[in-house]
Amino acid sequence: MSLRGLLPDRLASQLMALLIGALLLAFLLSTAIIVVSQRRAGDSARAAVAADRAVELVVALDAISPEGQAEFARAASTRTTRIDVTAAPFVKETADNELSRTLATQIAGETERDARVSILSRVETAPSDDPRNAGRNREVVVISLPLASGERWLNFTTQEPLTWHTSADQRFLLISMGIMSLAVAAMVWLFIRRLTRPLTELADAARRTARGDHSVRVSETGPAELRNASMAFNVMQAEIARFDAERTRTIAAVGHDLRTPMTSLRIRAEMIEDDDLREPMIDTLDQMAAMAEGLISYARDGREEDRVPALDLAALLARVCEERGVAFKSDALPQIQAGPISLARAVGNLIDNAVRYGGAEGTTVTLSQTETAVDITVADTGPGIPESLFPTIFDPFTRGEGSRNADSGGAGLGLSIARRIVRAHSGELSLENRTPQGVSATIRLPISRL
Repeated sequence: MSLRGLLPDRLASQLMALLIGALLLAFLLSTAIIVVSQRRAGDSARAAVAADRAVELVVALDAISPEGQAEFARAASTRTTRIDVTAAPFVKETADNELSRTLATQIAGETERDARVSILSRVETAPSDDPRNAGRNREVVVISLPLASGERWLNFTTQEPLTWHTSADQRFLLISMGIMSLAVAAMVWLFIRRLTRPLTELADAARRTARGDHSVRVSETGPAELRNASMAFNVMQAEIARFDAERTRTIAAVGHDLRTPMTSLRIRAEMIEDDDLREPMIDTLDQMAAMAEGLISYARDGREEDRVPALDLAALLARVCEERGVAFKSDALPQIQAGPISLARAVGNLIDNAVRYGGAEGTTVTLSQTETAVDITVADTGPGIPESLFPTIFDPFTRGEGSRNADSGGAGLGLSIARRIVRAHSGELSLENRTPQGVSATIRLPISRL
C-alpha cells in the first residue's frame, strides 16, 4: 500500500498526522536516550557500591573467627546480594571488560589483595517477585577477595533490580510526555486551522464560481502567500463579473435590436401574394425571431428574479407538465426557496426538448427528494445525443442534431438557458443517454443551499 493511501485526505488532517508522528518519534527517542543513560549510570553506580561493600565485608570478616564467618555471611545476605565464604574463589580471573578491570584495580588498591571481578548478564528464568520479568537479562556483579588467613575467600554476588526506575517514576515520565504532547498538538492545531481556513474558503468560492456565481469574494487573511492568492482571486472575480455583465448586456441589446427590423420584415413578407415565396420567408423570420427571444432570455433568466421563500415545487412542475401535455410523477412535496418564473422556464425548456425529439407521450417528468437535494428528472424516448456532442451540449447555439429547420428544433439556446437558471439556484443540470434510447435530463437542487 502506498503512503498516499495511508494518509488522510484533508491538508489539516495530514499536518496533524505528521505532527503526531513526529511527537511520537521524539517521545520514543527521548525515552530510549533516558533509559540508556540511566542504565549506564546505574551500572557504574551499582558496580561502585558493590566494590565498596566488598571492601567493608572483607575487613569485617577478617575480624571474625573462621567458625563465625559462615554465619555472618548468611546474616549479611539479602534478596539481591549473596555473601559466601569458601575455600576457592568464584571468579578465577577478572572478566575481560573495562568496568570489571576498573573495579578490580580499585579494590586491589584499597585492600592490597588479589581482587577478581566479573560482571555478566544472566537471563531471569522464573523471578519470584513478578512472573512478567521472566526472560529478561539481569546484570550480575561477582567479586572474589582472599581473606587475611589466605585459606578462604570472600565471594560477593549482587544483581541489579528488575526495574531501572520505580513505577512512580514511570508514571511521571508518561504523564509529563503526554501533557507536553497535548499542549504542542493544541497549539499546532490552532495554527493549522488558521492556515487552512483561507484555503477552504478559496476552494468553496471557486466551486461557486464554477456554478456561475461571480459575486462571491474571499477574505484576504492568513499568511502573506494566502493573502496574495485571495487578493488575486478577488481581482479575477471582479474582472470576470465585469466581462460577464458586459457580455450579457451586449447579448440582450442584440436580441432586442433585432426584433424591430424582423417585425417590419414579417409584415412586408405577409403582403407577398405568392404563397411559394411568402411562406419560406415567414418561416425564416420566425426562426430569427425565436433566436432573438432566446438571446434576451439567455441574458436575463435566473439573475434578478425575486425568490419565493417557500415555493411548492410539486405544484409548479404539475402546472408546467399540464401545459405541455406530459406525464408527471412525484414521491415528494418539497417547499424550497426559488424563483418560480425562471425555474419553470428551465424545466419547460427541458420538456420542450424532450417533446421535440421524443413526443409528448414518451416524455415523463419525475420529482424526488433525498436528505440533501431534490431531483427533477425529464426523460424522453427520442434518438439520444451523440457522444461527440456531450462536451459542448450546454454551449449556446448547440443542438442535439444537425438540421436547423423549424420542425425539428429552435436556436440551440434552451439547454444553455436552463443551466444558467439552475446554477443561479446553486444547483446543477446533467444529461445522459438512456437504454435502449432516449435522454434523461436531471436538475439537482441542494436543499442546504436553497
